[in-house]
Amino acid sequence: MSIITGWITNIIVLILLATVLELLLPNSNMQRYVKMVIGLMLMAVILSPILTIFTKDFDAMLKSAALTDSTPDVRMENQIESKKSEIQASNAAYIEEQMAVQMKSQVEKELRDQFNLEITQVGLELQEGKGEKNIQQIAVTVRKAVESDVQEIEAVTVSSESKEEESHSTNARSKKVAYFLADKWGLYPNQVGVQVKGGE
Repeated sequence: MSIITGWITNIIVLILLATVLELLLPNSNMQRYVKMVIGLMLMAVILSPILTIFTKDFDAMLKSAALTDSTPDVRMENQIESKKSEIQASNAAYIEEQMAVQMKSQVEKELRDQFNLEITQVGLELQEGKGEKNIQQIAVTVRKAVESDVQEIEAVTVSSESKEEESHSTNARSKKVAYFLADKWGLYPNQVGVQVKGGE
């Protein structure tokens, strides 16, 4: 904008100078030459923006103009992409959470009836494929079902053999629960990992 105002100011100053010179010069042959020189100067001032284009590097001017025009578009595109990825991540987290809740409620009653266990946590590992998400692995944490607020106190025996037997029976029970859950959820048993918390 400052280039245009400077250009217009130069034209106005030159016209005022030409008018003052014409008034000061007497009628003679000299006045004709002064008018011709002032006319040439006026043409040069009017054409000066076009002449500056040819004196500067035209390719550099085009690149700078293209960069200034595209910079806001690139920023806007980057912002849109980042917002899009945030929305997709929150959607994926919500879908995983809802799937876990649904899967838990699907087997909750039968798990309690058959094994006297309840699910405390379900962790899903999803795999993307052809526009939909498939379950790749499930980590399930279970514990002994609590019937009421008061828990029974069990007798505690301490021996090295009982610990080994207990871990063996816990592993066997974990496998049974994993097979049960895989059957109910329509998965392979190796896709379901079960961890029993709190002992038998």
